[in-house]
Amino acid sequence: MKVGIVGGGIVGLFTAYYLTREGIKDLVIYEKSFPGAGSIHAAGLIEPYRFDRINTINMVKKMLKYKINGATDIKEVDKLWLTELIKNLEKNPPQDAWDTLREMARFSLSEYKRLAEEKNDFDYHEDGLLELYYSHRELEKGIEEERKSPFNPKFEVMEVEGFAGGIFFPELSRISTEKFINRIIREIESNVTIVNKMVNKISEDGYINDEKYDVIVVASGIWSRYLKVPITAFKGYGYRVRGVSKLKQASVIVDYGLAISPLSDHIKITGGFDADFSNDSIRAEGFLKRAEKIVDIYYVYDLNIGFRPCSPDGFPIIGRKNNVVLATGACRLGWSYGPAIGKYASDFALSKVTDLGYISRYYHQ
Repeated sequence: MKVGIVGGGIVGLFTAYYLTREGIKDLVIYEKSFPGAGSIHAAGLIEPYRFDRINTINMVKKMLKYKINGATDIKEVDKLWLTELIKNLEKNPPQDAWDTLREMARFSLSEYKRLAEEKNDFDYHEDGLLELYYSHRELEKGIEEERKSPFNPKFEVMEVEGFAGGIFFPELSRISTEKFINRIIREIESNVTIVNKMVNKISEDGYINDEKYDVIVVASGIWSRYLKVPITAFKGYGYRVRGVSKLKQASVIVDYGLAISPLSDHIKITGGFDADFSNDSIRAEGFLKRAEKIVDIYYVYDLNIGFRPCSPDGFPIIGRKNNVVLATGACRLGWSYGPAIGKYASDFALSKVTDLGYISRYYHQ
């Protein structure tokens, strides 16, 4: 069986990983840059229980508030995505969608733990996540949202100096995204060919450009919208720095959409949820400046930019049409759900799964 994967980000790499575990050895990944290029900007927080529905009035209000305080910018959205967002505003997905997402969350958390138990060469930490608030009012809103969450996550309310307070999620974990990409490449390299080439054509009968495959998996993030599915980009910025953090565990400063994760040889600082398809990094430095309240920065190693592929409600889109499997749409939780999305994409490619109900709503036979 010959499988072509379009996109060498975290979902494409996990898809290849699970296909190789099923014995598939004729695998080609098309990636126009380097493997992980579109994914490594992320903070590496494995936080599937912090899922946000996009198609709510509350989320629209949050985006406007973030726009005012500079945590986000709104430049461009996909027209089909916007149409579907408006059409489905305040519509809650069916129960089966939440059931699937809960199982995906459980699977993904357990897979990162399993891989770390085999060899922790990607800075895996199972020490929870602290969500911090400057405003008592926003803290109370955050607590209420967690109480209403379909995931029913474990959490504790904490006092934190310099903040109104925090919500601590003890079950969540974190990794180094750069190190994990290196790890998963080592896992698959003996069975996978990585082609650094732009894909100009995908056809449902199995062609990538002019090469024929039995099955194609499209895991190309925001570029999946060219399959006429409603996907838009929310751009983020990720810095690796050397320094000292006042917070010793992974933390999210909710008011600014800023994440800080101290790792063994660097601190990851990420921010931004910009509705923007451009490659400029003009706004990135502003997030670094805000992080200086928490981190004494001695040296900046690098900056990476990524584009989170968001469906109209934030749920993943995983399905199959003829010989093409699509896996995208998890928005800012691509890493959090990456193992589960990759596993489902692999199962679709092998015809072990043919439909995921609501999760396949935009791409099915």
